[in-house]
Amino acid sequence: MQKQKKQMIVLVILLILLILAYIGVHFYSKKQEEKENAKEEAEKIQVTDLEVSDITQFSYVLDGTTLSFTKNGTEWTYDGDQSVDIDESALETLLNKASAITASDEVTEYDDLADFGLDDPANTVTLKTDSGLTTIYIGSQNEITNEYYLKTGDSDTIYVVDSAPATGFDKSVEDLTAKADDTETEAEEPSEAVDETETATVVPNETETVETEETETK
Repeated sequence: MQKQKKQMIVLVILLILLILAYIGVHFYSKKQEEKENAKEEAEKIQVTDLEVSDITQFSYVLDGTTLSFTKNGTEWTYDGDQSVDIDESALETLLNKASAITASDEVTEYDDLADFGLDDPANTVTLKTDSGLTTIYIGSQNEITNEYYLKTGDSDTIYVVDSAPATGFDKSVEDLTAKADDTETEAEEPSEAVDETETATVVPNETETVETEETETK
């Protein structure tokens, strides 16, 4: 009996040690992961760093045509047709991509822009704020890493970026136009409320009718 108790105590102690070891390894791994993430963030190169709310003009090229947009007060309009109702959320997605681009690497020494597809850029994106104009030239894709080359108008440095800022500017004006269904739904909601109110006001008072009939009978 005494021997069984000792064995049980030993097993409990071993179990506790295993649990503590697991917790220790878990927290160590988490700490290492946080360090790696922090290191990667620190190594990222900031290409553009603009506040979306500060941008007043924005343009990019689609199928050889430059699509440009201007902010009037708090609303965005398409310069090609100001009657177009712009989907602010969809446009803001594009602005977010262009305003905060980070690169994983940079090239400062090179012979020819053509080696990076920047002699004839695949796209040219512009962002205008009160501080000035930011121009982004998007070059070719590296077939080995699947990353893209990019440079800005105020620098000779070529940056290596992922596909998000390089391929995200492919939306047509129709893609950025607010859907008519959403507008119609918002317009119909007040009418439905009015109809319900009108229906409620024409319900007859059954109690008054019964009392009248009883009075006539008497």
